[in-house]
Amino acid sequence: MNELELISRLRERDPDALFFLYSEYRDRVFAVVRRVVRDEWDAEEVVQDVFWTVHRKIDLFREDSALWSWMYRIAVNAAKMKVRKYKRVPIPMEDEMLKDMHSRDDADDLNDRPDQALICKRLLEEVDDYLSQVSDTNRALYLEMELGGADKEEIAKRLDLTVPAVKTRLHRLRVGLRGRIGDAYEQPSA
Repeated sequence: MNELELISRLRERDPDALFFLYSEYRDRVFAVVRRVVRDEWDAEEVVQDVFWTVHRKIDLFREDSALWSWMYRIAVNAAKMKVRKYKRVPIPMEDEMLKDMHSRDDADDLNDRPDQALICKRLLEEVDDYLSQVSDTNRALYLEMELGGADKEEIAKRLDLTVPAVKTRLHRLRVGLRGRIGDAYEQPSA
């Protein structure tokens, strides 16, 4: 399908045209978004937003440039909005450090660095407090995926959820946890 035909069919709200658009442009949109957002799950969410925006606003496309140019601009703007929305300042302890904290066998290292031991203790308290306030399903999902290494399909089956529901729940748990641990992670200034 050429670009003019695709645009015409998108304007007619043809579902096949939307599917074709997604299959043709999804990887390109993801690559653009991933460079801005950095987090794979957030990037997937932004990709969905981009295609939803294209679907809703195709009538606003003036055709004075290529369709990809217009989609590229939508993708960049959506990615920037996502970053602004969460005011993402990367917290290096997001995934791997949480796992490390919960499985610390190197207590001697922490005894050598009291400031790190204090930070680790505060983070563990925040994580434990946050997890005590979520539902049993969400707690199990988080612990099994983030700390136990289980995959999405396995958890979905075990908890009787769909894979998209597992992704959404984990994403929301991570966002909530980031908010909780942000203050605890800040090291006291010297």
